[in-house]
Amino acid sequence: MNRKGLLVLVIVAVMAASSNAFAQMPELKLSAGAGGYFTSDFGGGGEGSVYPYHEAFKPLYAGGGGFVFFDATFVELSLGFFAASGDVKYYGDYKLMMERDTSYTGLDISLLGKYPFALGEHVTLFPLLGITYRHFTSVKPDIDKLSKPGDLSALWFQLGGGVDYSFTEHIYARLGVLYGIRLKNKWEKDLANYLKTTYDGNGEIRLGHGLDVKLAVGYRF
Repeated sequence: MNRKGLLVLVIVAVMAASSNAFAQMPELKLSAGAGGYFTSDFGGGGEGSVYPYHEAFKPLYAGGGGFVFFDATFVELSLGFFAASGDVKYYGDYKLMMERDTSYTGLDISLLGKYPFALGEHVTLFPLLGITYRHFTSVKPDIDKLSKPGDLSALWFQLGGGVDYSFTEHIYARLGVLYGIRLKNKWEKDLANYLKTTYDGNGEIRLGHGLDVKLAVGYRF
């Protein structure tokens, strides 16, 4: 077989594979549902040091809430409300100087892209990638150097996956797990300026990151 004939066979094979892939693309379906979720932030805060002095603030939290979602096969839009609690820890000279229980409430608005893969009649898997904007509505008691709850609000970038289990043609259960990192919030930006000024530029903000686990029931229209 000459090179020209081989090239034609390769082109035909690629076109056949491409058309087969498009033929197997998931059908666009609309659905909506509601459920509950666990959420957390394992990082954030900041620290600064100039030997032998060291100062650090660490506001960590975990909690849960409820959410509603709208799904269009390749994209999911959700709105959630959560309550959480955790310890705000203050370290001075590498020793824990203060630990205070703090409670939080807030709203999550999420937009996630997804691509479903059917594993049979009832089970569908899908990767998830998207963003969540987390807005805090209350923080009690106030964190040091925090002027208002909204100063903790931030944009999250999330990656994970999920699975749907269909009970009927219309009703299904959905489990989703997402790991996210977030941008600095206003409180951390102000804290960074304070630490850098106090410690001659040797201050930095810790990476904010956390895990979300969602469980919901949906209805396909």
